[in-house]
Amino acid sequence: MTASSQRLYELDAAKFVAMLFMMAGHVLSALVLPEQLDISRPPWSLWHWWRGITAPVFLTISGMLFSLTLRRNEAGTIVPTILRRRVLRALQLLGIGYLLVLPVRHLYELPFIEESAWYAFVQVNVLQLIAASLIVLVCVAFLFHSPRTFERATAILTLGVVMLTPLVHQVQWYDHLPSALAAYLSYDGGSLFPVFPFSAYMFAGAWMGNVLSRSGTGNRSQLRTRAAVLGLALIALGVGGSLLFPSPDIYRYTPFGVAIRQGVVLLIIVATSLLLPLVRPIQSLLVLFGKQALTIYVLHLVLLYGTPWTDSIGRLKPNALTLGEGILAAAAIIGVTLGSVLMVNRLRAYLVHPVTLRLARVGTAVLLGWLLLV
Repeated sequence: MTASSQRLYELDAAKFVAMLFMMAGHVLSALVLPEQLDISRPPWSLWHWWRGITAPVFLTISGMLFSLTLRRNEAGTIVPTILRRRVLRALQLLGIGYLLVLPVRHLYELPFIEESAWYAFVQVNVLQLIAASLIVLVCVAFLFHSPRTFERATAILTLGVVMLTPLVHQVQWYDHLPSALAAYLSYDGGSLFPVFPFSAYMFAGAWMGNVLSRSGTGNRSQLRTRAAVLGLALIALGVGGSLLFPSPDIYRYTPFGVAIRQGVVLLIIVATSLLLPLVRPIQSLLVLFGKQALTIYVLHLVLLYGTPWTDSIGRLKPNALTLGEGILAAAAIIGVTLGSVLMVNRLRAYLVHPVTLRLARVGTAVLLGWLLLV
């Protein structure tokens, strides 16, 4: 096993751990009675802060894997088919992200929904953010062919997003842009993950992944040391800056919040790198779940909230369970989600035949079209 592939294993494992906490957080916050999950008091205030770290972990690692898996030809330029696949992947994620929150059962009903429902529909969540960030990275990779120029471009892009974040959020974007576009730039319509600052984590990950790809070093302790030093430096910078320039919400609006979270993400990756050899019996499972993290994310949302055509516990019993019941529900949803991924992986040998795949895709498209239009 090469150093590069081992790094990928570690990143996949870290991505899965972040996804695991993200799933648990979604279920508990959606189902548990608010008075039993008071995020203004310990220990739930700490839990709430940790929930804010999971998305940056996922986004950073996604950016790293984007760079680490870019294939280049002998001239050093990126293979065009790779970029086309990334664009198609981004469009797929974008479609799934909006489909999961579709406020009607048929597309022809959209023009007649209330304004509040429309605003909720166009809110930017993590799938839409990943899709938008992925399209930007594809454009950067297309424009900057060589590893060095791509590395410089992603570094500038990261710093630009981080430094512009306070200025961007001073603009009332809903007064100047259609709500579907303004949602990518503002929290005002309820978006959880606007491009500023959250795309910075994915762009920073792409920069880091390119650095790792170019270094080609197998000295794992050196890589861990550098990541740990950079992570601690970013945390110190973020904490110091937030003390000098206090803000009501440093993680939403300031570069210092981004620095703190990015530093913590690096330390989590280092910790995963150190701990992964200690869990060799389940290492392959961690890697599998990490590679299927987006599938896991989508599936757990379907189980929690249902679809535009079906209800589920998140809609039928919102914030109605005790903490104990919520924990049991989280365990059940996580268990069913991971079990489904395992089952599909076991059946993969029977599903990879081209004819089978084509029939499955066509059948899914026909069913979805029928549900949306009929």
